[in-house]
Amino acid sequence: MTLVDRAETHGAERGLRRLEAFSDAVFAIALTLPIVETKPPGAPAGPRVGASLLRAIAGQWRDQLALLLSFLAIGVYWLQHHNSGRIFVKSDYAFGVINLGFLLAVTALPYPLRLWCYHFGTVHERAASIVLTIALLMPPLFWLVKWVYAMGGLRLMDERLAPDFIFQMTRRYAIATGLHAAAVPIAMVAPRLGVALALGVITSFLVPLPKPRYKPGQEPEEREVSTE
Repeated sequence: MTLVDRAETHGAERGLRRLEAFSDAVFAIALTLPIVETKPPGAPAGPRVGASLLRAIAGQWRDQLALLLSFLAIGVYWLQHHNSGRIFVKSDYAFGVINLGFLLAVTALPYPLRLWCYHFGTVHERAASIVLTIALLMPPLFWLVKWVYAMGGLRLMDERLAPDFIFQMTRRYAIATGLHAAAVPIAMVAPRLGVALALGVITSFLVPLPKPRYKPGQEPEEREVSTE
C-alpha cells in the first residue's frame, strides 16, 4: 500500500510531537491530583487525629483506595498512549478532537472512583457503581473511536504495519470496550460484580502490549526506534 492509497484526512495534517506533549502534560496533572485531594489527619482540611494517629490514617482507607484505583486506571491509559507512538505517524484535526474527548474521560476518572469508594458498603453503593462503570467505559470508548479513525485506510497509521498486527490490536480494544459496556448493566443488578469486571479489564492492560509487527522487509531502522 502506498501513501496515495490512504484514506482522506480531515483538517490540517500535523506531526505527533505537540499532540503527544500536550497529552503527556494532561496525564501528569491527572495522576497528581488524586494525592492532592487526600488530606492527612491533623491538617486543616483533614480528619481529626484523636487518640491515635495510626487509627486516623487507617480511617482514611476510602481515600487511599480511591488514590490507588485512580493511579491504576489513569496509568494504564497513559501506557496505551505512550506505546501507540510507533503505530500512529501523524494527526489531523478530527484525530485531535477525538483525543481531547479521550483526555477528558481520563481526567474525570478520579471523581467517580472517589464517589464509589466513599459509598462502598452504603445504601448508595448501587448508584455509585453504575456511575463508576459508565465513567470507566468512556476512556476505552474514545480510544477505540480514535483507533478506528486512524486505522481506516491507514489514515494516520504507519503503512508498514502488518495487517494481522492491526487486526490483533483492533480485536483487543474492541473486546475490552465491549466488556466495559457489559459492566454497566451488570452493575445495575450486581453492583460489585460490575465494578470488578470493569476494574479487571483495566488491570489486564498492565500485561505488555504486543510488539508492533511489520510487513516483510519494511521494519523500521534502528535509528527510528531509538528516537521515539
